[in-house]
Amino acid sequence: MINRSVWTVFGTTLRIGTVLEEKKENGWVFLRVSWKDDGNFIHDKERVAKLRNISNHYSDWYRIDKINLFDKKQMLNTISKL
Repeated sequence: MINRSVWTVFGTTLRIGTVLEEKKENGWVFLRVSWKDDGNFIHDKERVAKLRNISNHYSDWYRIDKINLFDKKQMLNTISKL
């Protein structure tokens, strides 16, 4: 899974990134992702932490069933048809 392209949705924001690490825990695969142009998520994460007076509300690890894999070339080809 390392270096695979992935996406997920946060609210109404499409998050796109590359898998950095993979681990197994309690029978599940978890991925750590390098998200690209992720300003909306970062802003919300900081806002939630400030409002709740906590240091970090979100984990850097995502269970594999919350992440979607995609092929970059195929995705760009499809988008170019718009």
